[in-house]
Amino acid sequence: MDTRQDGQLPLRERNRLRTRADILDAAAEILSGSGYAGTTLEELSRQAGIARGTLYAHFPGGREEIVREVYLRIAETVYVRGIGLREATQDTAGRIAALARALVEATSTPAGRFYGVMGADIVPVLSGVMGGTSRSFEDLIRLDLSAARAAGRLREDADVDALAAAFSGAIRASGARAATGPGTAEQQVAAVKLLAQGLLSPASVQPSAARSPGPPASAGADPIRKDTA
Repeated sequence: MDTRQDGQLPLRERNRLRTRADILDAAAEILSGSGYAGTTLEELSRQAGIARGTLYAHFPGGREEIVREVYLRIAETVYVRGIGLREATQDTAGRIAALARALVEATSTPAGRFYGVMGADIVPVLSGVMGGTSRSFEDLIRLDLSAARAAGRLREDADVDALAAAFSGAIRASGARAATGPGTAEQQVAAVKLLAQGLLSPASVQPSAARSPGPPASAGADPIRKDTA
C-alpha cells in the first residue's frame, strides 16, 4: 500500500482523486434534494461539470456504484466522528449521545440529508452495504450499558441487548428528524442524552421483587450503601 500523503501523490493521481470526490459530492447533493430517481447520470454530469464518459471511467458500475460509494463515504464519516466524540467522555449518557450527535451532524447537512431519509427505491441499491454503522453503534452502546450495569449504575435485571437496540432505533429516528428539520439537531442529541440519563439515574437500584425486607442494621454495623452517582 502506498503510504504517501495526498500532497506527495503524482499530479495525475491527485486529479483522479479530486474528480472522484467531485462526483461523489455532486451525487450526495442530488440524492438529498431529488432522491434516487432524480440522481441520473445526466444530472450528475451536469452538476459535477464533467462528461458522462468520465463518470464511467471512475465508476464503471454507473449510477448504482456511485450511490453506494456516496452512502459508504457518509457512513464512514459518521462512524469515525462518533468514535471520536464517544472517546472524549467517560459519562455513559454522554457516550451514547455522542453517537447521536455524529449522525445528526451528517443528516442535518444538505449533502447528508439522504442518509437520514431514504426513499424505498434506493434500498435495493444499498443492499449488502446498508446498516453497518448502525450495527457498530449498537455494539458500542451495548458495551457501555454492560459496563454501567457491572458498575452498579444500571439495574441488574436490565436487558442490555434490548436497551442497545432501543437506543440505536432512537438515534436513527433522531437522524431522520434532523434530516427533515436541521434546526432540531441539538434537541435530538439532548433528547437521546436525557433518555440515557433517565435510565441510569436511579443507579444501582435493584428490582423491588428481588428484595426481601431484612432486619434493621445492628448498632455499630455499617449499612450497605449503593452508589447513586
